[in-house]
Amino acid sequence: MNKNPLVSIVIPVYNGSNYLAEAIDSAINQTYKNTEIIVVNDGSCDDGETERIAKEYGEKIKYIYKENGGSSSALNAGIANMNGAWFSWLSHDDLYRPDKLERQIEYMRSLNIDDMELSQHIFFSASELIDAQGKVIRRFNLKKARAMQDKVERISDNKYLIAEPTTYSFNGCSCLINGESFIKAGMFNENLRLLNDVDMWFRLYVRGFKVHYIPEPLVKGRIHSKQISKSIGFSYHNSEQDMFWKRSLEWLTTNFPKEEELFFLYGRNAYLKTRNVEGDLAFNYTNISKVKKNIFRLKYKSRAFFMNFVKSMYLKIKT
Repeated sequence: MNKNPLVSIVIPVYNGSNYLAEAIDSAINQTYKNTEIIVVNDGSCDDGETERIAKEYGEKIKYIYKENGGSSSALNAGIANMNGAWFSWLSHDDLYRPDKLERQIEYMRSLNIDDMELSQHIFFSASELIDAQGKVIRRFNLKKARAMQDKVERISDNKYLIAEPTTYSFNGCSCLINGESFIKAGMFNENLRLLNDVDMWFRLYVRGFKVHYIPEPLVKGRIHSKQISKSIGFSYHNSEQDMFWKRSLEWLTTNFPKEEELFFLYGRNAYLKTRNVEGDLAFNYTNISKVKKNIFRLKYKSRAFFMNFVKSMYLKIKT
């Protein structure tokens, strides 16, 4: 394999004067140096502040301005203009650890496979959560991260990633994806505002891409009041979520209608995210008795209520 591939770090930004400089600095300060940084201004309307910050970096970055079209369109513009063999996404309000790319490239090298096969591999990592001021509010858990790596590496079929979408939930900015992937799976869906990342992962999973997970917090994801998900009001019940859960279940029923374990796992995940209709439909593909089904439903619905309550209180306090 190419031991030192060019990596394109794409930073989509809209009205990002609050955090953009921190994000760019974290990209510039990567210990892995064979990179290009592409900042895509998605039609910011902040009196030129976002553009001013980006242009201060001069030739250290490639700057692109486009009319507003959403984060997917900005990501696609970056991908269309990248020279790198590998794509790395960095939201303007998130941060990379200095060795993010170095650790991923090292892991990639350890696989000892040629570039053609390597292009079918996707790399994610663990992450930490920070607040508006950059303070860590959810720390990295090494034990959980290593358990996740063990599970991911042992998966020989991505059907489990699709059956348990909330169990295998990866920070989009931890990704490292070969540019050829977008030819095979298509670009980011520009009609999606909230689930453009999980939609992309689904399309890669169903095409058999091999997923790897590095149990290190290589990314810091930020939660703050001006995020799209906060302004829209994040929910597991909207048109994008409807599409995602329906499509996943249809794919499983079409390809693995007799594999009860998959439908139990999918049903459990659905109930835990209050997608009760999909949970019921999935459980219909199992031979679990009616009594046990009701027990499981009550168990997972109760857990979902408790988890959502705790999460809402936590976010109100922290943000």
